[in-house]
Amino acid sequence: MKKYTLFLFMFVMILAQTVSYAQNEKSSLKQSQGDLLLKDDQPDEILGDEEEEESGAIEDNDPLEPLNRVIFGFNQIIDGLFLKPVATLYDVAVHDTIKVGVRNAIDNIFSPITAMNHTLQGEGERAFRTVFRFVLNTTVGCLGLMDAAGGMGLEKETTTLNETFATWGIETGPYVILPVLGPSSFRDAYSRVGEFYMDPLSYAANNRHRAHNHHRQQRHILRAVYGIDGLDKRWQVHQGLKDLEKMSSDFYVGMRSAFFQRQRAIAQKVAARKVEKRAD
Repeated sequence: MKKYTLFLFMFVMILAQTVSYAQNEKSSLKQSQGDLLLKDDQPDEILGDEEEEESGAIEDNDPLEPLNRVIFGFNQIIDGLFLKPVATLYDVAVHDTIKVGVRNAIDNIFSPITAMNHTLQGEGERAFRTVFRFVLNTTVGCLGLMDAAGGMGLEKETTTLNETFATWGIETGPYVILPVLGPSSFRDAYSRVGEFYMDPLSYAANNRHRAHNHHRQQRHILRAVYGIDGLDKRWQVHQGLKDLEKMSSDFYVGMRSAFFQRQRAIAQKVAARKVEKRAD
């Protein structure tokens, strides 16, 4: 898993170098065009609020489309041969109650990452609630299989490192298709790598000083957790992907649009929280 993560990081860095020149050229062109427009027709007031700019400035930025389409085609083959059949079998063979329990347990395992992201976003209260949920669900909820905290009115508040980066003002960046992992962007790809290293479970599984783990044999637990998480996520989007493929004349473009819609939703969520803090 560690080697794969390093490979992913190197892959993203290479792509960053590849697109750097094209991005600089594109930015220079936009700036020069904007300067010409300002000279011809200078507006009397600033257009839009800061929050509107943050939530509306994300474009479907895809300078690597030729390469992305090649990787997208590869991912479609892998998905058709392995991921989709397994997700279909999971949907048919596993009872819904068990699926809910699996999702609850996985969310509980990743709660420390969620709490750290809340903290990095300056959301101390949300971080505390996430930690409290983790303690309750791990104990009363039988290792997270049951959402005991939710039953007590302490609802789950999800967040990611991608959202943390957005809070810090880091732009989404160019669209990129990752092998097997699918649609992403530079910011999203960095966040995936970062969250792996934020995960306490990864350090525990690779700690040779722990009992019965001198040869890091407990890494199989880590692989199982990430594998089940991936399977569950693929199952959750199974029907949505089928509908999107049917409705889209170009499935690649449909997937790209869906990804950037999610990034805009993140930007709007971040902007709304800023307004909420100012109101307080």
